[in-house]
Amino acid sequence: MAKLRVAPYLAGMALVGLGVAMAVTNPGEAAYRDYAARRLTQQLQENECVKLDASYRDLCKLLDREQGQTLLKRLVDDNTERQNYLLFSLYKTSFSTNDVLPSFLSGLLSLPEISYQTESIGVFGQFQIYRVDKQQS
Repeated sequence: MAKLRVAPYLAGMALVGLGVAMAVTNPGEAAYRDYAARRLTQQLQENECVKLDASYRDLCKLLDREQGQTLLKRLVDDNTERQNYLLFSLYKTSFSTNDVLPSFLSGLLSLPEISYQTESIGVFGQFQIYRVDKQQS
């Protein structure tokens, strides 16, 4: 009989412990910015840069450099909406090559239009992308 009375308390303590662990390890915006910039670099290099002609492929080499990563992190930061639910966070990010060039340069230079929208979850200190939509131009 005593075991039956203890079981609900143990289950409740386990749930509280799980909730505390999730809240403590809910990754923040800076961690997401770094993660998203790395994943975006990988996506662009593997799926988009290979389709470009040689004149644009040199631009793709910039993605591995510090300046390229800084630009991508800023773009991710400016185009991400975070919904923090304490135990986990949802991130919605939109990326377009139209956002890369300042408006005064867009008339002088033209980049191929590449647009993505992603949705990710951050939980237990990690991120998982659960939706990617490529916008066709």
